[in-house]
Amino acid sequence: MSPEETVVDDEPDPQIDRETLVDAFDADDPKLAPEEKETTFGVARDEDRVRFFTAEAGVGRRLLAHPAAVLDEVVVEGDGRGRPARDPAEVSEGEHVVGVRGTLPVGALQIKSRPRKSDQHAAIVSERVLDEVDE
Repeated sequence: MSPEETVVDDEPDPQIDRETLVDAFDADDPKLAPEEKETTFGVARDEDRVRFFTAEAGVGRRLLAHPAAVLDEVVVEGDGRGRPARDPAEVSEGEHVVGVRGTLPVGALQIKSRPRKSDQHAAIVSERVLDEVDE
C-alpha cells in the first residue's frame, strides 16, 4: 500500500484511557523555556487530517480529550536524559505527560474572520471537549 493509499482510522483507540492522559498532562514541562513550549498544526493539500504537536498543557489536555483526535504518541517527562515518546496506551499512572502528537480531521479546524475574545492558547480548542472525556 502506497502512502497515498494509507487508510487513517478515525475511531478513537479503545485501549487509550484519555481521562488518565488528560490528568497526566497537568502542567507544562518545567525544563522547557516558554519559547520551547510550542503548538504546531500542519496539513498538506492531499491530506484530510491535520497533524498536531503541542508541549503546552492547556492545549494538550484539550487535544487529548478531543473525540476526533487520533493520538500517535505522547511525550513523558524524563529522568534528566530526555523526554521519551510513548504509545498513549502505554502511559503508566504517575507519569507526567509533557507533549502530545496526533491528527484531527481537517473539518475540526476553523479560522474565524474575527479573533475570539480570549487570547489564551488553550482556547484554540473548545473547552467542551474536556466535558466529553469525563462522561
